[in-house]
Amino acid sequence: MVLRKTLQEYNKHFTDSEFDSFTVDGLKNEILSLVEHQGGCENPVSMLQCWKTLCTRYVNNWCKNNVACGLLVDSVTGAVGLIRKNAISLCRGLEDVEHLIYGSFNELGNNTNSALQIPGDELDREILFELLQCVSCVSQQLGKASSVIFDESLLSTPHISPEEVVPRFMKILQTGYGSSIAALQISDLGADIAWEKEVSNHRSLRKFSKDMFLSLHSLCNRANTWGKVLDVIESYLRFLVPHKTVLKLGSEAVFNVNGFAIVQATSQIAKVMFESALDVLMLLSYMVSISGQINMTHDDVSRVKVELIPMIQESLTEWHIIHFFGTTPSESPAIEDFSSQLSSLQIDGNDDKRSWNERLGKCDFPLAFILLLSMQSSSGDLGHLSFRRHSNPSSLISLSREFTSWIIWGRDGKESSISFSHSIDLALVLLRHGQFNAAEYLLTLVDAYSHKEKIFGSLQVVGGKLPTLLHLLGCCLVAQTQNGLYRPFKDRKLSESVRCFFRAASLEGASQALQSLPHEAGWLSVGFTGSLPPAAWKLQYYQWVMQIFEQYNMSESACQFALAALEQVDEALSPIDSSSREDFLGESVTSVKGRLWANVFKFTLDLNYYHDAYCAIISNPDEESKNICLRRFIIVLYERGAIKILCDGQLPLIGFVDKVERELVWKAERSDSSAKPNPFKLLYAFEMHRNNWRKAASYMYLYSVQMRAVAALKDHQPRSLALQERLNGLSTAINALHLVHPAYAWIEAPVDETFLYKENYPSKKARTIMEGKALDDDGQPQKLQSYLDVEKLENEFVITSAEYLLSLLNVKWTFTGNDGPSSDLIDLLVESNLYDMAFTVILMFWKGSRLKRELERVFTAMSLKCCPSRPIPPSFGNDSKTNCLLLTSSQDEVVSRGSLDVGTTVQQSMGNRQWEMLEVYLDKYKAFHPRLPVIVAETLLSADPEIELPLWLVRIFKGVRKERNLGMTGNESNPASLFRLYVDYGRLAEATNLLIEYIESLASRPADVIRRKAQFAVWFPYTTIERLWCLLEESIRLGHRIDQSENLKKLLHSVLVNHLNLLKVDSDDVQSSPVLKTSS
Repeated sequence: MVLRKTLQEYNKHFTDSEFDSFTVDGLKNEILSLVEHQGGCENPVSMLQCWKTLCTRYVNNWCKNNVACGLLVDSVTGAVGLIRKNAISLCRGLEDVEHLIYGSFNELGNNTNSALQIPGDELDREILFELLQCVSCVSQQLGKASSVIFDESLLSTPHISPEEVVPRFMKILQTGYGSSIAALQISDLGADIAWEKEVSNHRSLRKFSKDMFLSLHSLCNRANTWGKVLDVIESYLRFLVPHKTVLKLGSEAVFNVNGFAIVQATSQIAKVMFESALDVLMLLSYMVSISGQINMTHDDVSRVKVELIPMIQESLTEWHIIHFFGTTPSESPAIEDFSSQLSSLQIDGNDDKRSWNERLGKCDFPLAFILLLSMQSSSGDLGHLSFRRHSNPSSLISLSREFTSWIIWGRDGKESSISFSHSIDLALVLLRHGQFNAAEYLLTLVDAYSHKEKIFGSLQVVGGKLPTLLHLLGCCLVAQTQNGLYRPFKDRKLSESVRCFFRAASLEGASQALQSLPHEAGWLSVGFTGSLPPAAWKLQYYQWVMQIFEQYNMSESACQFALAALEQVDEALSPIDSSSREDFLGESVTSVKGRLWANVFKFTLDLNYYHDAYCAIISNPDEESKNICLRRFIIVLYERGAIKILCDGQLPLIGFVDKVERELVWKAERSDSSAKPNPFKLLYAFEMHRNNWRKAASYMYLYSVQMRAVAALKDHQPRSLALQERLNGLSTAINALHLVHPAYAWIEAPVDETFLYKENYPSKKARTIMEGKALDDDGQPQKLQSYLDVEKLENEFVITSAEYLLSLLNVKWTFTGNDGPSSDLIDLLVESNLYDMAFTVILMFWKGSRLKRELERVFTAMSLKCCPSRPIPPSFGNDSKTNCLLLTSSQDEVVSRGSLDVGTTVQQSMGNRQWEMLEVYLDKYKAFHPRLPVIVAETLLSADPEIELPLWLVRIFKGVRKERNLGMTGNESNPASLFRLYVDYGRLAEATNLLIEYIESLASRPADVIRRKAQFAVWFPYTTIERLWCLLEESIRLGHRIDQSENLKKLLHSVLVNHLNLLKVDSDDVQSSPVLKTSS
């Protein structure tokens, strides 16, 4: 309530549920943010001022909220207390040392019945009280903050250790504050105020030095020697040691009290005892520092350093631990899984136990309550602490002493010091309740104390308990790494835990000590009892620690202990009697090493240390374990995208090449086709790096087969991508085979492709290897059905290319035969304007007459695309998109000339492109079939008899005239063929003009008779000429274009008459030639 009201004054308002849900860390964060918001980070003075204001408000609110309302006197128990506004404050008695601190010399000297019994005579009493006056003087000079600073230095991860704090305190007592403090005061307080403060401090220091010098000289004179003074100090220090009390079993009255009062009283007494011991330590350290001035001998100084100071340090540590338990809030239990949540429900109905567990992590529930509950259980009374009865002042002191004794000395009071087994028992109690930070702090403090070179006689080395202490400390450090620490803190705790576990295993008697640990200490049974040889013990212990780190997913630390266990295997499992070698763990040396190397492999693989993981594989002597690890290695590398280190030669696969290849093949056969990277590609890279080009080509071909199966199940774009991958695979296989000698450039065709012709998904079936799979019934190896050479792969590549291009146009076609493509493929390619691909397929797969027939079909279709007046034959489809791109005929153009628009213009431009492609491809492929121009011209004329053949096509028929090829002769595409087509399709004018052109070319007669004789070899298609004459006469008779037909007939008649006359004259000249007569 007080803290909440204080926060409200800073405009920090919380509901009841919100404030009750705050843990200690949550409240710390709220307070720190409040101080920072008030400007506490500007400089140290402003920060101090903010904290001072906050604390002042808190104290004022506490005083207002806890005003005394009355006096409480319990006549039954004798308890006395104050009734406050929101609480009851009980009065307690004073401890022995408190009588000295808060009492006076006269009162204690005259009170012979005092509980404080100071040993020695009256002189010893006088020396003690003068000594206490010196202690008080030193304490006042250092201030109240000195005890807080020293207490903080004992906490975990301090900025300064206790060994460094004492010399700095001594420097302050001798010379005052340093120059850095003075400079800070000048900058924050101003020069004048800082100067006045410095003068005041200097005056106070001189007065302190003078008073202490005189007091110590007077003390020495009263005792005659410093040895007497040191004896009194040692007697006084005995009162600062916690009392030893033996708890009685079944003593119900001991615990039937207010637990809060016990904890509060214990923490108050611990604070007083701690400050008293610290003041004595400061006085002794000051006496040592000025020993020359006060005439202390070397023996006296040595006694202080060797005996008294270690004794004080022991008491300081003990009371610090007690105060730590009484003031440090407990940690909230971490609920990690369903079982822990179920256990937290406390179904057994124990309401008191449930209320204790619910209070864990609250500010008003310190660690001492957990210990008090454990103390209650150990007394034999399992009842809960009562809040109904109050204890009197003397009983509170008695109960506080028993609680303190139980913490420090144990139940029976036989323990020697905090460094022995009861500190381990306390740590186990804390671990049982999930207080890992507190357990770590306790064990760390005890461990650090065990390393001191000179220790007081009652504080002995832990001995046989040290392995247990280090083991528990390691467990605490490991558990704390799961609390969301920052990486540097987590790494530091991990390294400390590893150090603790290694130290615990190396100590003598560790095996016997650790076997007695309970389950809550994290100990797992390792299946052995009794003493073991050191190597055998370390082997077992390292394996157990490895499992602990593995449980918390700390692979790096687990790997360290796996390697450490491997170092012990040979020594631990190699006795003289080989028969007992396997009796120890029930397995051979090879099995143990194989299991440990498998663990090393697992941990390094988890850390992405792939080279180290591979080294663990090749170091594994167990072949079965080695194969399992290798398989796992490949799977993990594949899943993490790091498989390339197997394919690029980074790992020396000496002796593992076949195994790695077999695992990759097994992975490829059971992987999804969409896996990236594809396992077949990895196999290709794996083989290419080792110059196994045929194997590389074989795996890439299998990849292409897989892509063929995928493409058959896809549509549109996914199909195109699959076909493109198939093309890449085929081209890669072809390139790989080109690296092989031509005589060996082949691969085996896959016998069983069923696993590639379906949509593959990762198989979860167990792997089985059939040894006799490659043998037939007679035990003879089966022969492969076929081989694939470069030519067959190239043919497949061409077909796949055609399929891929069609898929880009959303045309689905799948090759199903084995002898070659069908004509349907050519039809689809031509229909899709994929002429290059169509001609490539034709030239690749067909020869002779079949080649000519397919060429004729292609050019027929191409020609028809230039003539929209006639539909394309059904074999080539009737695609409206194709028809709209055709060039209109001259007749259609005349009809539609008046209604041209933009669409017509685009249509004509695309039609012109069809004519251009026809020209290009005809010029390119007429060498394979000379009759192609005739096919083109005939197709055009049959589609549109009125069409005007393009000039480039006519020129192909006319060709290049040569003197030896007069007339209309030539190859299959000659002028006579064109003349015959004109006549066949009624193009009489064009036919007449073509004939006249060639007849008139013979009009020029050579002078030489022999040359004129060659004219007789000129050939004209006279039969076709006769048909032309008849067609002209028929046209005149029918009245079709009478004028044109009569003109053509007259022109043809005159040309023929002249030609025949010329032939007659030339014949007569040749007969009368003297050359011919002479020759005859």
